[in-house]
Amino acid sequence: MTQMVNQPNQSGVAPVDATFRDDEINLFDLVKDLQQEKVWIFASVMGLLLLAFAYLFVSTPVYLLESQIKPVTEKHLVEVNQPQLEGIFKLDVEGAFASAKYGVFSNENRKQFYLEHLDALKEKGFYDTLLTQEQNFSEFNERLSASVSNDKKDVEIFTAVSLESEDPEFGAALLNEFVSFALKQRLADVKDTISSKIEARIKQLEFDASLKREKYYTDKTRRQLQLSEALGIAKDVGQEKPLYADSDILGSFAPPLYMYGSKVLAAEERALSGRSKKVQSYPLGEDHFIEGLPEILFEIKELKSLNIDYSSVQLALVDKTALVPNKPIKPKKVLILALAMVAGLFVGLMIALVVAAYKRYQTGDTK
Repeated sequence: MTQMVNQPNQSGVAPVDATFRDDEINLFDLVKDLQQEKVWIFASVMGLLLLAFAYLFVSTPVYLLESQIKPVTEKHLVEVNQPQLEGIFKLDVEGAFASAKYGVFSNENRKQFYLEHLDALKEKGFYDTLLTQEQNFSEFNERLSASVSNDKKDVEIFTAVSLESEDPEFGAALLNEFVSFALKQRLADVKDTISSKIEARIKQLEFDASLKREKYYTDKTRRQLQLSEALGIAKDVGQEKPLYADSDILGSFAPPLYMYGSKVLAAEERALSGRSKKVQSYPLGEDHFIEGLPEILFEIKELKSLNIDYSSVQLALVDKTALVPNKPIKPKKVLILALAMVAGLFVGLMIALVVAAYKRYQTGDTK
């Protein structure tokens, strides 16, 4: 009979073999098996849901605290941009905010803050005695994160600083302290920078002033010696009046100094010797005669008397302080329950199919 089915008919077309393979899956049988073993599906779903509920019950909720800082305005930087600091130090709004961002991102600042608050952190579960101090800091550093806003998408430019904590009240206070600490550290760095640059500038000006004084007094002494020598020659040759007083034949020729006459030479000598006495009532004394020195001394005085009120200086504004959130970010209850249900359904289906197949094998029904 099988041979007749496989042989071609008179039309030349071979008939289709209508027999089925024994190992083909029948969907109706699968559905029937699942209906019969639905208790396993139900048990698996309920079991995993109970495990999920147990996990949610014993797990400690984790809260996310967030603070934001944004750029200041120019009025917050007036004190560090005083006229006396021109050419020495300048800080604009962009530079100030960049410095503030460095403060919250800096691992050095984070570690210093961590060490200063180590006792409180140990009490609140931020420290594992089984780990080294460096490892504990690394764990804390992972909880503390910072991100910069997207200039193209966000309306305002800001930097967000966040902290994950099981204790929301402590975490909020800790994060606010860290932001304040980071900004104070950067402001202290700005203060040290300004002080160092002022000190360096004063040293340079004092050196320039000493060079000008040295040159002045050297030139003055040399001139006094020249006048004294020329005065002696003029007296010896009887040159009392300047030689060129009654003659114009000198032209551009510079005559020897004694030819100016003893009268002129003596007057200039007395003037040089009496300079210190003449200007003793002036604030700078004989320094007034030194070209450019009064200006240098004035700048030195202004820099030494410069008083910067750093309490009015801000590198960034705290636009949002960390507050206690209403809901934790971990564990995600809805997601965990949904995954438990899906996993329970999948496991239940597998168990139900295996049990049904086993029962069929036991009864000898292989269909």
